[in-house]
Amino acid sequence: MMQERPDQGQVVCWSLRLWMAALISILLLSTCFIASCVVTYQLMMDKPNRRLSELHTYHSNLICFSEGTMVSEKVWSCCPKDWKPFGSYCYFTSTDSRASRNKSEKCSLRGAHLVVIHSQEEQDFITRMLDTAAGYFIGLSDVGNSQWRWIDQTPYNDSATFWHKGEPNNDYEKCVILNYRKTMWGWNDIDCSDEENSVCQMKKIYL
Repeated sequence: MMQERPDQGQVVCWSLRLWMAALISILLLSTCFIASCVVTYQLMMDKPNRRLSELHTYHSNLICFSEGTMVSEKVWSCCPKDWKPFGSYCYFTSTDSRASRNKSEKCSLRGAHLVVIHSQEEQDFITRMLDTAAGYFIGLSDVGNSQWRWIDQTPYNDSATFWHKGEPNNDYEKCVILNYRKTMWGWNDIDCSDEENSVCQMKKIYL
């Protein structure tokens, strides 16, 4: 008994159906990929836009700098007017030394926090902005039993500290200032109610 061969028209029809199904699947996947890229791009753009909007609530003028050595790598980083850029941050010296219960308030009112110092290079940059006759609160405090903590919760590293010789020397002095003694800048523990200037720090906004 001879088997019937499939009709040539049926073969062509099934082939067309398979190709159409494959094409539709590819189109659907492409659409999903494009939509995903658009959403990702929108999220990436929204983040700096939100940060810019936030900064504008505290500062009316921003100054932006071009960074990167090649055209393809160039980005723009922005700091508020009168703030100084270094690394990934902007720095500002507050000379309002009036006493305040919350020493970080002078910075938080500017959308920033008291400075956190993690390297000699960073401290050297900061001290170039300061008056050797004044003291400046930084974002380091004793939370109890000589447990020092940075205001941004980054780890306190004993090997990257810049205390003056003999400091800290008083368990009742819970705050820290950056001041100048003889030939160098360093840290000194101090009563939090003392009236001193402050150094503020905020992250740059990248465009």
